[in-house]
Amino acid sequence: MREGTRTVVILLAIIAVAGVRSALGETLSVGLSDVAVIAGNVGKNDVARVVLHVNVPEPVLNASIDFAELTFPAFLSDTSKDAVTVVTHCAQTRWQRDRVTWTEPWKRQGGDFDSVGCAWYASVPGRKHAVVLDITKAVRSWQHGRENCGLFLKRPEHEGGGFLGERERLRAALNSARVKFYYTPGQE
Repeated sequence: MREGTRTVVILLAIIAVAGVRSALGETLSVGLSDVAVIAGNVGKNDVARVVLHVNVPEPVLNASIDFAELTFPAFLSDTSKDAVTVVTHCAQTRWQRDRVTWTEPWKRQGGDFDSVGCAWYASVPGRKHAVVLDITKAVRSWQHGRENCGLFLKRPEHEGGGFLGERERLRAALNSARVKFYYTPGQE
């Protein structure tokens, strides 16, 4: 067999194996286990941040995670004036819904979370597309031993560091939130 033909055959074999692997992949969709809205001051603004728990089901923890997404309905009204960027950060401190506030149980006011956002989404007024946040990196880190303290949703610092007038519509949209896992069982 010629070298060029051999390379093509090997590439086709790799593509076939990858196709079989993805065909064997599974999906699982779950709701959020806890959602809390905390409010406080950032600069001169009274803002809100959302903290939520994402339970990762056992079949997903023991699998090769291809993709994980947090999805919820569009939350801006048609009359909203500005776009809103939603940023997701990993929480660094355990919390309980009935005991969480802007100052408790955090070491710093407004919550303890990673300084680098793991997912960003720009929501535009009048746009009816669902908000989809790629949380694959966070889920993989939990899978590999990082403590799952949940996620924070907030606006970036240049937009005020938290949600403003849109907070009630966001809270209502999160009632329909789903986390969808795309994974291949039994392979870490």
